[in-house]
Amino acid sequence: MKTLSKIFQALLGVVALTFAGLVAGGRLVWRKIRNRWKKASKWVRRTIVVSFLLIAVAFAALIAYAIYDDAKGRWYVDATLSKDVVVYYYADDTYRVYNTSTEKYTTPRISWVVSAAENDSLGVYAVCDRRGFINTKTGDVVIDAKANDYEKAWVFSDGLAAVMKDGKVGFINANNKLVIPFQFDYSDKCRTYEIGYLFHDGYCVMTNKDGKFGLIDINGNWVVKPEYDELWNACENGNRIVVNDGKHGVLDSCFKVLYPTEYFYIDVLSDGFVLTKDGKMWQVDLEGNVVNPFLFDGSNYIEYPISYSDNNGVEYALSDYMEYYVNNNSGIMNRITGKPITPALYDDVYMMSDKLFKVQDAETYDWYIIDVNGNRVN
Repeated sequence: MKTLSKIFQALLGVVALTFAGLVAGGRLVWRKIRNRWKKASKWVRRTIVVSFLLIAVAFAALIAYAIYDDAKGRWYVDATLSKDVVVYYYADDTYRVYNTSTEKYTTPRISWVVSAAENDSLGVYAVCDRRGFINTKTGDVVIDAKANDYEKAWVFSDGLAAVMKDGKVGFINANNKLVIPFQFDYSDKCRTYEIGYLFHDGYCVMTNKDGKFGLIDINGNWVVKPEYDELWNACENGNRIVVNDGKHGVLDSCFKVLYPTEYFYIDVLSDGFVLTKDGKMWQVDLEGNVVNPFLFDGSNYIEYPISYSDNNGVEYALSDYMEYYVNNNSGIMNRITGKPITPALYDDVYMMSDKLFKVQDAETYDWYIIDVNGNRVN
């Protein structure tokens, strides 16, 4: 213990001597600097003072710039609008549009920007809660957001763009002239997907105040009344899928009801439709003629038990039936003939013997037994 105490005292002595040496050396250096400072001319002293002041100012400016750059500085290219136009993202969640050809910014700080639709050149940008349009080829502002009172705006299509004022939607042209008055209701009620308010081949999906979808023409007239939960864009053959209460239907190219909204799902093909209803799936042509009466999404083999051993082992045999699937529900089909014996209305299917199945209803979840003809057995 005494040895440790002596070592500690020696270390303290060394530290004290080192500190005293640094103080003495510092005082000596300070005397020399002070003597030289007194001997130096007035201009030399002024030059030194100014140099130190400039260094201090430059250092302070670097710190200020670093703080500003961290809080509001430009970070990275967020999007490319065209060959010569990019969008820079800033640290304060704002953006600026930059033309790489002219090496100039074309907008002040903005809230966001959306590129133009296909085959168009005018994109939408926002400043706070107001919308305007820019030319995505040059980055120049075409319709100023601050100068107009557009609460919402969508990109141009077929030469028109939807804009909103006071909760009403109208359409303008590229010269900011109102072509279709502000007469349509914008609503977020029951909105299942964004429609974009875009004209395609002279027609645009539109909403009413209850959030129901219809279709207007280029003059702003309703050609399909707003009475659907969803109204999809036209397919290649002009047909449109419509949805009400989760059930699908089809309007033809003249907007007449081809199939009412009572199908679980409808796939539109180039030469017809695949219809799904009540656990059945089949294909029809454009005139409604049945092309394939039985379709399904997938299938599995079914085995049934034929013997049991003393150690709880079970031996199975492959049956003449298969489990098939339509929209995640199960049905039973004959593996030999390829024909269904039940619709796909079950959540689970088990084979109890070579003649009986145990099935669970997909809606009620009740279990019951059916035979190989699809009839329920008591």
